[in-house]
Amino acid sequence: MSSGFNPVTYHDGDILFEAGDSAEKFYVIQTGQVKIIDRTRNVQLALLSAGASFGEQSLISGGVRSAAAQAVGDTNCLEITAQGLRDMLAKEQGIATAVLEALLLQLYMHNAMKL
Repeated sequence: MSSGFNPVTYHDGDILFEAGDSAEKFYVIQTGQVKIIDRTRNVQLALLSAGASFGEQSLISGGVRSAAAQAVGDTNCLEITAQGLRDMLAKEQGIATAVLEALLLQLYMHNAMKL
């Protein structure tokens, strides 16, 4: 049984997801890089490196990918399922869930303004 927090290795050119895909996972880059691409405009929106996170739409109910993500070189990511994160937060007490939801909403809005 998966914990919802899974290390995954991608190789150069591997597609993590495409625009329009159902958003089911959130990613944290451990090593390597991922480029975020708007294929309709043929534009690279961002080049993310170790420590960066992306795919926060998965943590918002009904999320859909707004851009594509592609590995640049060998890239190791921690894939976090929305359910895995919810399960972890359900075990925690206090305001952690409310704070995380507020931060995710802020991140989502910040990213939307960049597009």
